Amino acid sequence: MPRRFIFVFASLLALIFALARPCAAIDFRKPPQQRDLPPGLQDQLTDTVSGEANPILAGEEEKRRSGKTYVDLQQKFQYLPNYGPNGHIVVSIKLGGAEYTPIQNNPGKGTATGKLKYLVFNYALVNNKWVEREKPKWESQDLGADAAKKMTASAARAEKYKTAQAKLKARADAAQKALNKH
Repeated sequence: MPRRFIFVFASLLALIFALARPCAAIDFRKPPQQRDLPPGLQDQLTDTVSGEANPILAGEEEKRRSGKTYVDLQQKFQYLPNYGPNGHIVVSIKLGGAEYTPIQNNPGKGTATGKLKYLVFNYALVNNKWVEREKPKWESQDLGADAAKKMTASAARAEKYKTAQAKLKARADAAQKALNKH
């Protein structure tokens, strides 16, 4: 009986030390950093990155108009903040979209290539001001031919929906105008 008691006690003690060890690595003197940017800093960063992204967006639109393969970049940034030593904030900002090849005499997006492309910006907060750490770079992800077909079909559906919504709005405006006449 005493051997069994000693074995259980030793096992329990080993389990307590094994579980307690990771807790010793936590530094309770430093509060944990939040994972999202505060709204004020995010707005300031959006303004900063928008200024740099606008010429790139215009360049992609120019490629589309001239019939070259282009990236249909979304107008929404994705923020990936990291906190370095002493709470310094470093943020990667992604602006992504699908790549398309325009079709001549067709105002739609064109045919998808099956690639997603991301423009990645890298900024750090220094003295309450966002500073570019490195020039923007492109990252690419090839989803294949099946995805290209689905992306093209989805873009066509979106164009049809957009056209139908515009027609409904025009009819509603005309009806409102006719009612206001009387």
